[in-house]
Amino acid sequence: MGEDFRNLHAVVRKHYSEPTVDVTGVMDRVHVKKAIRPLALLSYMLFGAPVPHGGEDIEFAVHSRVDESGTMHWRRTFFGNASFPGDVTFASHMVFLGDHRIMETTRFGLGVEECLSVDDAGRLVYDVQKFTIRVPFLGLIVSVPTWLTPFGGGRTTETGENEHSFRVEFEMTHPVFGRTVGYTGRCRMS
Repeated sequence: MGEDFRNLHAVVRKHYSEPTVDVTGVMDRVHVKKAIRPLALLSYMLFGAPVPHGGEDIEFAVHSRVDESGTMHWRRTFFGNASFPGDVTFASHMVFLGDHRIMETTRFGLGVEECLSVDDAGRLVYDVQKFTIRVPFLGLIVSVPTWLTPFGGGRTTETGENEHSFRVEFEMTHPVFGRTVGYTGRCRMS
């Protein structure tokens, strides 16, 4: 992110400056639109994302680490409770593409290309630009516009609160289906 990295809130900067980071917290709400829940569950079973069902007050843990190549590996676990049926874990890895862009990929090469920015309040903003599919035996990455997917485009923001905690907000919206998937919660650095 170059010079923009310095404009992030201190706790968000810390979240991305350590080689290994553990974050815990509670998601106030996880939303999966009722009409797409079967597809979200199928996508989770095949590709490991998105979170396949909704609920409230869901404890979670995130472990991230950066390997020697600079790839960031993520493991996110949402723990089941009375409103959220069972634990859900999804893993991904993120690579830098240049010019404030990253690609985050889950199982079988399904991913998203995102543009990173820092807004005037020091929030980190991830904007989904397109979906990607890696075709390993051909060495290709195929891009798919967000409107051609059932989930649509998305945005994630990380907003620093104090030296140990930040809020995360994630939402995907389709131009026809409306809000499809989202979550909001408070994260605490361990």
